[in-house]
Amino acid sequence: MNRKQYSLLLVLALVAGLASGVASSWFFSNQPVFAKEATKRAEEIFPELRVIMAKEIMLLDLHRKPRIRLMVDENGEPGLHFYDEGGRYRAGFSVGAGTPALTMHDKSGLRLQIGLMSLTSIGVEWPTILLIDKKGVKRTILTLDPIGRPHLTLKDDKDNTRAILGSTSLKHTQTVMGGKRPPSSLVLFNERGEVIWKAP
Repeated sequence: MNRKQYSLLLVLALVAGLASGVASSWFFSNQPVFAKEATKRAEEIFPELRVIMAKEIMLLDLHRKPRIRLMVDENGEPGLHFYDEGGRYRAGFSVGAGTPALTMHDKSGLRLQIGLMSLTSIGVEWPTILLIDKKGVKRTILTLDPIGRPHLTLKDDKDNTRAILGSTSLKHTQTVMGGKRPPSSLVLFNERGEVIWKAP
């Protein structure tokens, strides 16, 4: 290799190193990235510049850990999800099974869920607040029925109803007492679903 060839090779190596450094700083820099409005000329040529199309958008922290995800899951349901510094899921807004819900988790996995839930086989939706334990059992349910009557349901860890405050139907229980209870009523159940106390 003569001097001219060696010099050319050295220049090419320097250019390649510089280009890779620029690309690396561009894609992996910790500096914030800002979007700006496309020029009118650019919009005429590329009208899709006003739209970002992606199945998932992820925001990372300075340690490159996912903290926010805007995504469409495998069932086609959209959601916005938030994670803490340890990667644990902490909060999210989603439209699962066609019903919107806001879900919050503490560090141990307990959950608070607020949204429009379908709690019957007929698929009727109404406003609901759920407290869910680590096993996924709905322990506390605060809801309005389809005609606006409120009730609060408390369940044990085996998903058995133990207390209901407010309007409810007792036809599903193992008791001779049936019919609709008034909004001011309180009913207590044993683990077999039998009424053990009620008022009024």
